Amino acid sequence: MNWTWLGLITAAFLVFSCFVGFQRGFIKEAVSTFLVLLSFVGVWFVNPYVNTFIRENTPVYEEIQESVEEFTKEKTGRTGESGTEEKQKVLEEMGVPEIIAENILKNCSQETYNYLSAQSFIEYISGYLATIVVNGISFLLSFFLVTLSIRMVTYALNLIARLPVIHGVNKIAGGLLGGVKAILFIWVAMLILTIFCETSVGKAGFDMIEKDNILRALYENNILAKLFTGIFYGR
Repeated sequence: MNWTWLGLITAAFLVFSCFVGFQRGFIKEAVSTFLVLLSFVGVWFVNPYVNTFIRENTPVYEEIQESVEEFTKEKTGRTGESGTEEKQKVLEEMGVPEIIAENILKNCSQETYNYLSAQSFIEYISGYLATIVVNGISFLLSFFLVTLSIRMVTYALNLIARLPVIHGVNKIAGGLLGGVKAILFIWVAMLILTIFCETSVGKAGFDMIEKDNILRALYENNILAKLFTGIFYGR
């Protein structure tokens, strides 16, 4: 098994979260985890509106798309490729992280080209990256707004502080729930990293994810990314 320092930090975070959950007990941790899950449910309803607002009222999508397209043409000196090997070469020359490149190639179909209004592979890449970035940004904004609202209500009601602490098996269950909640936050962090996949920080992060078995497994099974940043999200 390969480890990176980021993987070790992630593992330490998981262990720490399990310990905190164990200390708090099942009831408090169950309510805390429920509130996190409730935030994601809220995001599911709010996010489409935020996503539409960003696309229709800001230049974010167009600017990212144009920037990536220009960068690709400058970096590769190409305007369009048709063969699979040529497409892989373009992605390598661009320095696109392997995991992202795999998804780009996997979703490369006429249906996706039509959806993104792409006439070439370069236009497809720029549209694809712009889409996942905008989807990621809208998710984070929605998550922040919903989480803030829920936290304000729970703080006003002093909900968690009033809950009892139960010992024994319930503490063990609390530790397990703490681990589950930690994985949710790790998924959010990885989603943020996806937004910056074309930056030096993003590429360094993905380089470690690709080398670390645990990080790669967490990224490839990131349910949040699949739900909220998929290429056809909101369609």
